[in-house]
Amino acid sequence: MKNFILTIVALITFYFPASAQKESSEIIAQKIEALLSEYPIDNGPGISITVVKEGEMIFQKHNGFANLEHMVPIADSTKFVVGSISKQFTVFAILLLEEAGKLSIDDDIANYLGETSELEHKVTIMQLMNHASGFRNTSDLYNLKGKSEEDLVTQKEIVDLLLRQKGLNFIPGTKFQYCNSGYVLLAEIVERVSGMTFAQFTQEKIFKPLKMNNSLFLDDLSLVVKNKAHSYSEQENEYQLISLNRSIVGSTGLNTTTYDLSLWAMNFDDLIIGNNRIFDKMKEQGVLNSGEIIPYALGQELKKYKGLDVIFHGGGDAGFRSYLLRVPEHRFAVIISGNFESFNPLNISYGLLDVFLSDYIEEPKEKEIPEYTNKDLRRFEGDYQVFPGLYISIFTDQDSLYFKSYGSSGKVKLPVIGENEFEFPDRQHSKFRFVENGLVWHFSDFYYRGKKVDLNPPTYASIDLAEYEGIYKSAEVETSYEFVIKDNEIFITHNFNPDVKLRPIGKDAFVTDQGYIGRIVFLRNAKGEIISCEISGQASYDVSFLKTE
Repeated sequence: MKNFILTIVALITFYFPASAQKESSEIIAQKIEALLSEYPIDNGPGISITVVKEGEMIFQKHNGFANLEHMVPIADSTKFVVGSISKQFTVFAILLLEEAGKLSIDDDIANYLGETSELEHKVTIMQLMNHASGFRNTSDLYNLKGKSEEDLVTQKEIVDLLLRQKGLNFIPGTKFQYCNSGYVLLAEIVERVSGMTFAQFTQEKIFKPLKMNNSLFLDDLSLVVKNKAHSYSEQENEYQLISLNRSIVGSTGLNTTTYDLSLWAMNFDDLIIGNNRIFDKMKEQGVLNSGEIIPYALGQELKKYKGLDVIFHGGGDAGFRSYLLRVPEHRFAVIISGNFESFNPLNISYGLLDVFLSDYIEEPKEKEIPEYTNKDLRRFEGDYQVFPGLYISIFTDQDSLYFKSYGSSGKVKLPVIGENEFEFPDRQHSKFRFVENGLVWHFSDFYYRGKKVDLNPPTYASIDLAEYEGIYKSAEVETSYEFVIKDNEIFITHNFNPDVKLRPIGKDAFVTDQGYIGRIVFLRNAKGEIISCEISGQASYDVSFLKTE
């Protein structure tokens, strides 16, 4: 630790003259070390950090190993999969094409993806970029098709799957719903308009001019990627490799270093590629048809943090976790990547901001924590639908509020953290915020709305299960499911996916414990005969399956 602190002291002294420091360099170095101690590395995977300010790298640190089989340490050249940080590069590629007069972000995507012309509603390129398109999400669809997280999934396969969809989750522009599908389709538009693969276009137009020499979009898993990190999870004090067999680009797929991402971050302030028109568009928050402004811009999110305007995006894929945070006013950025599943980069990212921009932050006023009695808390009680098929129950006991999955026996206590706000302790930076007739469930930088519902599900004894038996086929996902009765209960079965039990939730409606088939609704003809069903996942709604026998 002593050598580490001496190194940081030297960096801080060099980049921050004494007149600009409230605290000694050694104290600042100790604060950084305390932040990093949250994730002690003992012969395991680790993290890479780069911090830049005023066009200069002011801090860099690598801990742990990129490859545990050969004990290869993480270094400047270590490439991580940075997940959804990829999205801002996809947006930039689209905006470069717009600047060249090849497209407009207000265009109907059917102009470039003719296969979507049969959709009931027009979808624009802009709506793909700000997650307001209504497209069903990729993960639900390929899970429904029978693909697991470990299976090989190619870009072509995912694009073909998306272009077969005939329905949307909602009317475009009426809702914000984070969705990887839009960015896969944006990458396809780049390919069709430019005549280059997405990997080639980004290499020629972005990575080469910025000298991001250790960056590429991996669209071919047979390619050898030098200095590539592997990702891991920890099970019973042992590390296990998490395979990443998807070659999907646009929504994810960027392999890069924290150093290369610092070059990208600095380009927002000192332009080498692009122009102010592009970067102004990238930070414009989306606006729904209703006039509601959403927190998401184009490939980036915006918020206030301790008085500072922060632009950020996180990324996660397999066991990789990354975060890119910028404070444009101070030409400051933090870039972090890690290669283990339990790593949450938020504490370190914002902790480093607190350390290096301590002269400019405004500490928030301490919240007044209300004291609730059981009587006060009862207004939050009830059942809430968060996703199709995902229902949660909120209830009180001994002046405390509790959460449980609907129908389960386990419960989680929700500590009060503010007016109508309760911490969700099972995950860092997560909470419930109750609003009129509903709630907002915050997961780190994501949030999901839940509506209050009155549930009175039928019993198995009151249902003629034989009506639902049969084989159902979907052209949209090119697969079939069979509903079968076992021990007076009904199950959905598939050639590759496990059998899943259905639980009645309403008339001709069932839920399951699997996210990609969270809710199943059966449809009848005029004679009352069941002719089809619609399956909904967490972010893929009402996929139609016709009864064939």
